[in-house]
Amino acid sequence: MVDMDSSHTYQQRQSLPNDAEVKFEKWCEAHGWKFYRVGFDEKDSNVPMFYNLNPILRNMPDYLLVGRQAIRVMNVKGTDCIKRKEYELLSRLMQSYSSFAAPLKYAFFYGENEPIIKDAKEVQELYEQKEDRKWNDGVIYRKLELWEN
Repeated sequence: MVDMDSSHTYQQRQSLPNDAEVKFEKWCEAHGWKFYRVGFDEKDSNVPMFYNLNPILRNMPDYLLVGRQAIRVMNVKGTDCIKRKEYELLSRLMQSYSSFAAPLKYAFFYGENEPIIKDAKEVQELYEQKEDRKWNDGVIYRKLELWEN
């Protein structure tokens, strides 16, 4: 697993496969969750003019999970780096995609570790506790530091 630090360009960050989604789907199967892919994957998106879409639509959650007694709305991350643009949308994403019965959550995968699952509100709070960093292409993010180094 490559940790995408500030020296990596957008193209380098996007060149990595979406291992987190593969791990997430295996994790769901192992834990009795049925999953439905609903969001866009910008790496594989063949939607012409994708970036002209409304940001709430572009940032649609990755999955719906259904268990015996529960449903969840999930974003899956292969890193604990959250871009400022996503953070700035987070309140709107919660309002648009989360409900009491079907909360918006984030599943963070790193290496072979079990996922760390956080409510969207927790992600927002963790982000606020960290300092800005910048990739060399100017994208500002914060590292949530969910794993020990």
